[in-house]
Amino acid sequence: MKKVEFIEELENRILPFWLNLVDKENGGFYGVVDYNLKIHPEAHKGGVLGARNLWTFSAAYQYKQDPAYLEAAHHAYEFLKNKLWDHENGGIYWIVDYKGNPVLSSKHVYAQSFALYGLSEYYKVSKDMEVLALAQKLFYLIENICYSEALNGYLEEFHADWTKKENVLLNEGAEAAFTTNSHLHIIEAYTTLYQIWPDEKLLSKIDNLLTLFHTHIFDHEKHYCQAAFDPNWNSIKDTFSFGHDIETSWLLTEALTVTKLDRPEIVEINKLMALEVAREGLADDGSLMDYKANDFIHPTRVWWGQAEAVIGFHNAYELTNIPNYLMYSEDVWKYIQASIHDQREGGEWYSRIDANGEVISSLRDTKYYSQENIVDSWKCPYHNARMCLEMIKRLTD
Repeated sequence: MKKVEFIEELENRILPFWLNLVDKENGGFYGVVDYNLKIHPEAHKGGVLGARNLWTFSAAYQYKQDPAYLEAAHHAYEFLKNKLWDHENGGIYWIVDYKGNPVLSSKHVYAQSFALYGLSEYYKVSKDMEVLALAQKLFYLIENICYSEALNGYLEEFHADWTKKENVLLNEGAEAAFTTNSHLHIIEAYTTLYQIWPDEKLLSKIDNLLTLFHTHIFDHEKHYCQAAFDPNWNSIKDTFSFGHDIETSWLLTEALTVTKLDRPEIVEINKLMALEVAREGLADDGSLMDYKANDFIHPTRVWWGQAEAVIGFHNAYELTNIPNYLMYSEDVWKYIQASIHDQREGGEWYSRIDANGEVISSLRDTKYYSQENIVDSWKCPYHNARMCLEMIKRLTD
């Protein structure tokens, strides 16, 4: 792999696609592009997507001071601050309509984490104290409302007024009090916030999250992260997400790098996760499969999992100096170029590829999915843009 490949991917494929989706009339970015690359200007806009757009263009501007990236970041911030943010109760909504009116006003800690992640990255380029203040406000909101000291975990889903409700938006089961997915993105956001606000309470919360991963989330027998838990941190699903685990392995490494916390046991579980994902999650074509549940491996290749595998296996090489990890990272990157790239004019990345190597689209039913958009509340620029930015930093010329 060469650095220039990721520079070209970022600058010539990913960012131009998303710059074309800026909604200059109603704010934010268009919420849906269907499989046929048709923009739906009146589609709903997801809070998570809006926050991820803010992160992406803030990070892109730090990488290369292109005024178009900064303008897109400003645009994303204004929509988050004025429309996605609940000015009565605080926090961001799950979904708004195309004009920014609440449609699904639920508050999920997952979405709040991405808002915090985007705000923290945006502060690096804006240096606007209003942005830092909003990020700090969101941190305290997460800690004061979502965090349960009695259970030592972050409760997940709430009504607009922050009264508790069933946890259904992440599709891990309403009985899930805690999910690995949400806790991973909380520590991701807190790590970025710590870069701009090295607060002692924040540091202690990151340290506690690392402990949760080591003591409750990571399965020390099976060497993967359980997906969902009851209030007492008992696992309630026999599910292993290859994409989330390889992502976890490098995000926890990043948390240690940023905070300088001395947690060798975290380094060790990062190595074990990468090893287990390589052992069970890699397909013969070099791609990363989706997940394992009840001993059955679901073979769909998901776009974001491939992106995280490129970074995660390269990070595993940096931790271990085992050359195979470089090969795994390069093989996934080759698979992305061959199968995930949308080669149609104006295309970016497909969402999912089936076990036969065919694109899962809105034009055909499959066993597991009936519709796949190129852009929607989940399909975003954050995973693949971040892959490029991370690999540009990690690779030499």
